[in-house]
Amino acid sequence: MADADQYTPIPLRQLAPLVAALIVKESLSGLDVSGANVGDMSIVDYTKAVNEATSQALDAADRAYQTSESSSQSADAAANAADSAVATISGAAATLAQNTALASLVANNPAQFTNRGGWDAAKNSPALASGVGAEGDLYIVTVAGAATLDGVADWSLLDGAWYHNGAWQRLANAGYPTIAQVFQGLQGVIADGVTLNSQTGHALTLRDVVGYVLTAIDGAGNISTAGKQLLLGSTLLDCNAKGNFLFRQRDNMGNVAWGVREDGSPAFPQGAARADLGPISVTTNSGGAGVLIKDKNGFIVLDTSGTYGTSAVDFSAEEIAERDRMQLARSAAVMAGPGDLLRARPVWGISVSLATGQSEMMGYVSLPALSITQPHDNITFGQDPRGQVFGDSKDAWTPRGGDPSPMPLVAVNVSQTDFSTLKFPSALVYKPSTVDVTVPAVTSGNPKITLSTNDTSIDFTTGFSVGQVIQCAGFTGAAAKNNETGGLWYSNYVTLTSVAAQTITGTCDGVWWGWTPVAVTGATGVSIAPLRITRDFGEQQSIAALNFFRGLQLDQRQMVSDSTRRLALLSTCVSGMPLYNLSKGEDNNVYLRNLQSATIAKQQADKLGVSSGIFLIEFCQGGSETTTNYDTYGALLSAYFSDIKDDLMPIFGQDVDPFIEIVPISGMNMPSIGYNDIARAQVDYVKKTPGAYIATVGYPAIDYGFHYSSNGERYVAAMRAKVRHRIINQGMAWRPLIMEKATLRGKTILLDCHVPYSPMQVLPCWRGQSTVTFDDLGFGVYDGATGATLPIASAEIVGETQIEITLGSAPSAPVWVTYGDSSHQGSGNVFDSDPAVSRDVYQWWEGNGAPYSENISDLLNKPYSLQNPMINYALKSVEG
Repeated sequence: MADADQYTPIPLRQLAPLVAALIVKESLSGLDVSGANVGDMSIVDYTKAVNEATSQALDAADRAYQTSESSSQSADAAANAADSAVATISGAAATLAQNTALASLVANNPAQFTNRGGWDAAKNSPALASGVGAEGDLYIVTVAGAATLDGVADWSLLDGAWYHNGAWQRLANAGYPTIAQVFQGLQGVIADGVTLNSQTGHALTLRDVVGYVLTAIDGAGNISTAGKQLLLGSTLLDCNAKGNFLFRQRDNMGNVAWGVREDGSPAFPQGAARADLGPISVTTNSGGAGVLIKDKNGFIVLDTSGTYGTSAVDFSAEEIAERDRMQLARSAAVMAGPGDLLRARPVWGISVSLATGQSEMMGYVSLPALSITQPHDNITFGQDPRGQVFGDSKDAWTPRGGDPSPMPLVAVNVSQTDFSTLKFPSALVYKPSTVDVTVPAVTSGNPKITLSTNDTSIDFTTGFSVGQVIQCAGFTGAAAKNNETGGLWYSNYVTLTSVAAQTITGTCDGVWWGWTPVAVTGATGVSIAPLRITRDFGEQQSIAALNFFRGLQLDQRQMVSDSTRRLALLSTCVSGMPLYNLSKGEDNNVYLRNLQSATIAKQQADKLGVSSGIFLIEFCQGGSETTTNYDTYGALLSAYFSDIKDDLMPIFGQDVDPFIEIVPISGMNMPSIGYNDIARAQVDYVKKTPGAYIATVGYPAIDYGFHYSSNGERYVAAMRAKVRHRIINQGMAWRPLIMEKATLRGKTILLDCHVPYSPMQVLPCWRGQSTVTFDDLGFGVYDGATGATLPIASAEIVGETQIEITLGSAPSAPVWVTYGDSSHQGSGNVFDSDPAVSRDVYQWWEGNGAPYSENISDLLNKPYSLQNPMINYALKSVEG
């Protein structure tokens, strides 16, 4: 370095980037040998070592240069230091010089290099063959070896195998440009001036040649870019939008799908049909010029076209579909919502359910009782949850049989006359070989019938007695008139007036009217059996409901039984009383039966040394409300439940309210007051009262006019238990199938319905022992001003939650819409699609006392289907 002063010194820190730029070209940006080794070091570690050595050498060269400038006496020392620095970097400089020709080749042939990855030259893996390849394919040797390709058999680490002009060529050290990228990038990769860097606080940063960030990806995967457009498939997100747009989305044809203007307002192309802006929906009206603006529930709040303001236009299919979609979502949200977790659960040693109300809950005329064995561990206090004396009694509640001890909960048949237990044979039927029918003359009253037989194996005196009701089956032809019949009322039965061994005579009776028998001689195939439809008491729905509920509860807890936590039933129901007479403070003291029975239950629990409480109040009442209107009944109902909770809870020492389970009045007991006033008041009480719920209604059950058959009682019981399990055991939300809104437009009414299990469907319902499907499905429409009945032209389900009613003409005022009113005998045909079935099965066997008209083969020995029926209710229409 004696002549060092003859040169213009350039610091190596400035020289290195200039040299590196010569060998780093865009065509090699795809090369990646980060997994390769140099000797026994990984390429990454090797790179770091060279970087460090180079940095030390450059520092030494800088110090040497500075020293030579500041002190001539240290010139020799500076020269020696510079020589040492040059020697240190000679390996790196040699590599750079060695690849200058290769860099020139790559720069001049950018399209002819296709990086195919690494190649093991020792094992020829992946397998390459002489003269076979694609123009421009480039493999970097990762393991040195002697595999022969087109005459080349000496391959060193990081050599390149390049297929060009039909043959494989060796490019010595072709992998080193990639290494140089790592060297020069210093924690990044440089490709033609663009830096890819992962050491900037982001997961990945892409910079331009000046160092400005082009794109960055942070640790959460968020992308920031300096560009104004982002192409996602064929969709272009454009922040360089024109026409006062801040942002817009364009399709692959460049058409704007939507955008945001400078003031923040959304903008849509002219062809857009609808815009949903939060809870507001703006829709182009397909029926004419103008737009519709709808609220969050899908109801129209503004119509600039005037189309929906005219009475001649029906609801469009599009509008019905949209309302259906939104109502279905609301129904799903209700059912998926949280249940009531603040009421009492059956957690005590003895948890009591108290049945209150009228004869619908008492098993009136529901003979014979079917739930005569206890399938689990449910109990009552005494022999019957109804107590010793009930019906229309004003007597105190006392345990049946006198013993208040806990006993298995079973149904018993009880005489209305003296409340004695009725003993029925399990099956009693006479089948004479032949039967003769004669018709005695009568001077007053119903016609009479005499049945006689020559079959001496028959002795009617062994099973029949005077005053007993019997029925016949098997007569044919004109004589079929002598068979018991169903229909709206059970009919064509015989009340015996005389009984002999082979001859019986009786009056031809029905519920409301008599019938005329038909004489016949030698009839065969005739059966004569008891008919247990006297005004006595039998099957109780509350018993079957508690049994089904208990089974579901035990299944949920994966237990067969639990003697430490039993369920008990009490019933204080009485017949034929309006709610006013059942309420607290009345002279007949019927209300006190609730307190008397609860006190006995508490005493028995204390005697057993177990805790006790009331978790449920059951209620079905309303058939005797012949004059009570909506407001009066609603106030009475609210006071009744408030009183009964306030009085019963202290008896058990509990401070958590029980649930209230209401079965609204329906069927033949539906009062004709107002617009379903009693049922409507019961439903509205539930809507505003936490812990109260509507389980079902009874009109789908097989009945005897005002009251249910034994199977009808158990059907209603299963419906109640299903819902009770959902609410109390599972802690889930519930709302029954019910009308929620009636929108009137012209002569068309569109009903929005809450549907627990969509879709809705039309099913026949039982009315007596036969089914009926109403043309109007059970709906009634009444003028809101005059109360006049408005003729219905059609009623149909038009969606999963929508029902459309078309009137004969457009009304001049809002209307009341009823479902299951007294003009339909409290019934209807709208059900949901709940797939649930009962555990009890439909039972009938000949001679058990049930009518022959209930021998229905489609139901026999099958579980009851438990689709939810629409609840009897009424709504006043809103203008739509």
